[in-house]
Amino acid sequence: MDLGLTGKVVAVTGASRGIGRGIAQAFAAEGARVAALARTGGDLASAVEMLEGGAGDHLAVTCDVTDPEQAVSALDRVRSELGGLDVLVNNAGRSQTRSRLDTLEVEEWHASIEANLSAVFYMSRAAVPTMIEQGSGSIVNISSISGPVAFANIGAYSAAKAGVIALTKVMAVEWAEFGIRANSVAPGWTESTMNHELRTDPAHRDLLETIRDEIVMKRFAVPSETANAVLFLAGASASYITGETIFVDGGWMADGWTA
Repeated sequence: MDLGLTGKVVAVTGASRGIGRGIAQAFAAEGARVAALARTGGDLASAVEMLEGGAGDHLAVTCDVTDPEQAVSALDRVRSELGGLDVLVNNAGRSQTRSRLDTLEVEEWHASIEANLSAVFYMSRAAVPTMIEQGSGSIVNISSISGPVAFANIGAYSAAKAGVIALTKVMAVEWAEFGIRANSVAPGWTESTMNHELRTDPAHRDLLETIRDEIVMKRFAVPSETANAVLFLAGASASYITGETIFVDGGWMADGWTA
């Protein structure tokens, strides 16, 4: 199936590792020109070098997405060096120190909300003027199953990810008249850098098995499986889809699981 992504300019935040890296690789394989954004340059440079088409067709941009000014300057560079902006994937985020809400440090709350929710607003706001000018664009925001489901001890993260789903719907409503679609993807348990210790440390074996037993498909996803959903929503096959969330969770939500 031709997703219509050949030659499109795609910006992916948090692209140096994990799900973000998988998303960047998937777009490059479809013939898109990829701008990979992340806070640190080392891993980012190697991630871009591995993209299909070679580093000459893609761009590494160091950017702290929690800084609205850096969001603007990063996307200005994307437009200048790659010639436009057709797709924005807001993937960057951070985990939260596990803590009950009444003992959660205020600083930790703000850090989680900034990285997981406010950054989506900053980057999207910086991207939209170009999309309005060209009369088209697609924004795909990465949420999580912990948005609609209450997971204990990660309240700030869950609140932020729930906010991403709500914010995506508002984007879809407000920007539809300009030819811009906005959707979100909510991954379940995925093999990523964020949970590497959980998956590899023998001390967590029992917890790992418990989690797998709760997943209908009895396994974690791999980053490419989330990337495939992102490609679909960004591409021509989803031209009449906006304001939606796709759960890539192996049936976790379908089974009615609650924390």
